[in-house]
Amino acid sequence: MGNCSCFAGVGGSPESRDLTSGTSSVAPTTEAEKVAETTQLSPVAEEEPSEEAEPEPPAIPAKTCPITIDMMQGDWVNSIGAKINVTGTKVALNGMVMPMAPVVLLEDGTVASIGKIWQLKGWLPDNCIEFKEAPDREVMEFARSVTWTPVTEKTMEKWQEHMDRLGYSGSSSNVLSRGIEGCAPGTCDAKARILGDDPERDRKELELLNRLFEEYREPTMSRVPPRSVIPDYSNRGHTGLSVEHVHYLAKSFRDKGFIKRQGSTGHDIPVLVRESSLSELGKRSIQNWREKIDEEPGFPPKANYERLFKKPELFTSLGNGHFNQALNLFFAQSNDIYGTSKYDIGNDQNLKEAVMSGVDSLVLKSSIPLRDRETVSRLLNSKREFKWNVNPDGTLNVADASEDKTQCKQFEAMSKVLDATELNCLVRAELKITDSHRIGQ
Repeated sequence: MGNCSCFAGVGGSPESRDLTSGTSSVAPTTEAEKVAETTQLSPVAEEEPSEEAEPEPPAIPAKTCPITIDMMQGDWVNSIGAKINVTGTKVALNGMVMPMAPVVLLEDGTVASIGKIWQLKGWLPDNCIEFKEAPDREVMEFARSVTWTPVTEKTMEKWQEHMDRLGYSGSSSNVLSRGIEGCAPGTCDAKARILGDDPERDRKELELLNRLFEEYREPTMSRVPPRSVIPDYSNRGHTGLSVEHVHYLAKSFRDKGFIKRQGSTGHDIPVLVRESSLSELGKRSIQNWREKIDEEPGFPPKANYERLFKKPELFTSLGNGHFNQALNLFFAQSNDIYGTSKYDIGNDQNLKEAVMSGVDSLVLKSSIPLRDRETVSRLLNSKREFKWNVNPDGTLNVADASEDKTQCKQFEAMSKVLDATELNCLVRAELKITDSHRIGQ
């Protein structure tokens, strides 16, 4: 995707399969995970090997020794389609060094993680290494596994077969210049072309989202000022928001005018949690957001939020979080991240109302647990084509939402499912930005 190398190696399709057979599966433990398993799309059956096929040699048992920096050196391929090279502590993904994601070591010299992208779990058979796709070890337990396989002639044959099966062949084979040719029609996922369809999946996931709303929502909508909102700790796999997508929305408000929501049209309904600043998840959300605005000057200034952090109550966003922070850029009159101009409300009365008073939002109670917050956040994005609304009397039925089958830009569809780092790359590709200090971050 343009100048971005993130898509193939950081958060690919959730259904991507490991190249090795060493990764074990975990039985679903929550209602959301059970629904996900019962509605999992079924892959097309593999061709049975011919009678003349040579049997696979037995797997090399998994090592038990600690993983050191020396063991990481050299070339690898991973289970979500990336070529990786480790030189010293520098990690290159598809030929591009990732300065913000080096090999991180513990005090005893063993490997802890690859930046805040992958947390090391341990050895697998055949000298493979398992990582968990999570920003820190605290949340890695339920994260997706990503397998690194050392490059040999045999493993490269398997990797190429794996990539061809995903659709990355022909003009889609060069990860640094390919577009979206490898995607199955109607999706932003190349692997969908080899999966069957389950017409019940959407219905069951919408019913799950509806049940969570009904269990935890407050009886009426609330108009919440955006300056009272920060991202929830669970948002986008704990990676928070993409600063470049926040600015993308702010630029759209400024250049095209702010369009109020009417009925089921216009901007999405923000889904927020009414949170205490002293609760465990409230404190985690505050800490996560403090770290993000400390390391990223493109967000509204820290002073904007410190006043909020001292209050007993705040709101955290599970859906439409970029929207609220884009409005905060206008409240703080912040600078455009790609230019020198400030975000000014001007004479746009709709924008002024949204910035100063907020928009009607669906508010959930703080009792909603972390796992259910993650489920709500994921389903709000993955079911973006189902348009739901809240009735004047406060009732809603997401399960009966109508599906919008009109054409949708790949940018819009992909922006709903990528993590913060990937979404930064996607925005630069959409805006055709090829010369920026932000490339590689």
